[in-house]
Amino acid sequence: MNELTSAVIQKFYDDLEISHDTGYGSIYIDYETVTNTDEWFTLKLTFSEVQASSNTYFKFYHIDRTSGTYVTFGDLIDSEDFGAIEQIIRAQMEAEMAADPDVVYWTEDTELGQSITALSTDQNFYFDDAGNLVIVYNKYEVSPGSMGCPEIVISKEKIEKYLILNIELGQ
Repeated sequence: MNELTSAVIQKFYDDLEISHDTGYGSIYIDYETVTNTDEWFTLKLTFSEVQASSNTYFKFYHIDRTSGTYVTFGDLIDSEDFGAIEQIIRAQMEAEMAADPDVVYWTEDTELGQSITALSTDQNFYFDDAGNLVIVYNKYEVSPGSMGCPEIVISKEKIEKYLILNIELGQ
């Protein structure tokens, strides 16, 4: 966590040096405890960078308190099951776009023919109060900046068969 925040701050100062201290900009880093139970702890870091425009992105840290280990998305769900989760995400994005013309997701990279919604072992996620899995995308990652940082909620009923860890969260 310290390494990430230090790297972001150093990049800000490097950019300032390139502009010979004539640029305008700011960086804001904040944190929030998302989950704090006897079994699970999630910390959310929010990074906001402002120059001519702004960018916001997140980093989530998860601790399985029963084992005392740091958990990534790849520890939570086997990478062989990523495709099934991606299909759930894509279907939800397409349903949101069909219901609201102002909602836009880039589900495909038409130039490269690749899935924009492809998951990675270090994918940002958290569990909401009901125990649903929430996949978090950074600004511009899967949609225009006007959409902010999209969060896709996957019900615990849909996700539980893919979980490697036995996590009891929510009601």
